[in-house]
Amino acid sequence: MELLSIGEIVEATKGKLLCGSDKLQIHGVSTNSKEVEEGTLFVPIIGERVDAHTFIPSVIEAGGTAIFTSKTIDVSLVKENQAIIQVEDTKEALQDLAAYYRSKFDIPVIGITGSVGKTTTKEMIAAALETKYRVLKTAGNMNSQIGLPLTIFRIEHTHEVAVIEMGISESGEMSKLARIAKPTHAVITNIGVSHIGQLGSRENIRKEKMNIVNEFGVDSCLFVNGTDDMLMNILPYSEYLKLSDKEKTQKYDKIDISDATNASLCRADVVTFGCEKDCMYYATDVTISNGHTKFYLQNTVKEVISQENEIELQVLGEHNIYNALVAIAIANKLGIATSVAKQGLKDYLPLAMRGEIMKVNGITVVDDTYNASPDSMRGGINVLLELENVSRRFAVLADVLELGEHSYSCHYGVGEYIASKNIDEVVTIGEEAKAIVKAVEDAKVDIVSHSFDSNQDAIDYLKGNLKSNDAVLVKGSRGMHTDEIVTALRQ
Repeated sequence: MELLSIGEIVEATKGKLLCGSDKLQIHGVSTNSKEVEEGTLFVPIIGERVDAHTFIPSVIEAGGTAIFTSKTIDVSLVKENQAIIQVEDTKEALQDLAAYYRSKFDIPVIGITGSVGKTTTKEMIAAALETKYRVLKTAGNMNSQIGLPLTIFRIEHTHEVAVIEMGISESGEMSKLARIAKPTHAVITNIGVSHIGQLGSRENIRKEKMNIVNEFGVDSCLFVNGTDDMLMNILPYSEYLKLSDKEKTQKYDKIDISDATNASLCRADVVTFGCEKDCMYYATDVTISNGHTKFYLQNTVKEVISQENEIELQVLGEHNIYNALVAIAIANKLGIATSVAKQGLKDYLPLAMRGEIMKVNGITVVDDTYNASPDSMRGGINVLLELENVSRRFAVLADVLELGEHSYSCHYGVGEYIASKNIDEVVTIGEEAKAIVKAVEDAKVDIVSHSFDSNQDAIDYLKGNLKSNDAVLVKGSRGMHTDEIVTALRQ
């Protein structure tokens, strides 16, 4: 993080300096009191269970340079060269300061959202861009109203591009994130059913995620999955919006997005990617061998198609082809030739618990336990099917959380999908995932199925039944802790 003065911080947050000099400087921001040291600004967040204001005395003792507070504080505790800044709301002050800090950097910022695959897409875009630029990327899942500001504070003047993950779970969040990150380019991977329990419908999810473009300026570009049924009309709709009133001879059905999004689409380019020929970046001649995926990039935007555009990935799954396509599209937009960007993609390996494939005692394990949605479960099943030289295929799936009243139908739909595939066994954990087994049984297909109430019960069954040369996919919502199953299988 670049240095910020207390005076700048007070002005950016409309706060009040209770004590300390406005000439003091900080070089880090933290919401974790245990990470505070000299030069750190501590932001105490009021959570559902803990109010971090209770840690202010320990932060003062640790030598933190500055502290936000929205509550009354005994300034007599404050030491020399420390500052206390009164703000109305500490979380909003964190966001205001991050927005100010972002404004200090004139670099491309790639914002990434979508119901599935944000992290992998972010990693692959960064891999392509790092072939030419010094790139900052979101660490872990720091993509929320608190995590995203902390990511922004990691930008320094040595960075030439930032690739920022932007996740939402409720209405109104994306506008806040866009105000902070001010992406110059944005990616929407897909519109699925993650968080549909809070947002109510896929239409509402699309409307919320489309707010990622609301801070677009000139020369901005939105990249959308042109094969997603909720996104395929974004390009033609944006072209319609750019027409003059005289040119709008035929009425075009309005997509339900905010007025700010409509305005941004009028001044932005839209690029589509996918596996269909009407996309601007699309893949053909896909082959899978020895755990690698190869395809030919077809590009109707810029480059001449040639053998040079054969792309090789060390990952499986159609979703990773989409990720590679948008990574190349963004690289091209920022002046990197496909022949260069593709080398970064060839070197990319999946992160732990995000589709990581490993051999354990003769068994192939696909560890996709970081999180889950119905759509990503289908993607995981496809990866399981793409594995070569496998005797039996086991899908071990736990509850997908936060689906609300849609939970049964979403889980049942996953079961219907499995029933149409060449899967040998389905093992589920949790109450909601029982609908997956119900769909498989209703389909009357030759797939063995079992439901368990705990990870340990599933572990006991798997250890007693898995054999050498079997393959197993393990996946579930983070709150189901399915990584425990992978850990047990590795022992």
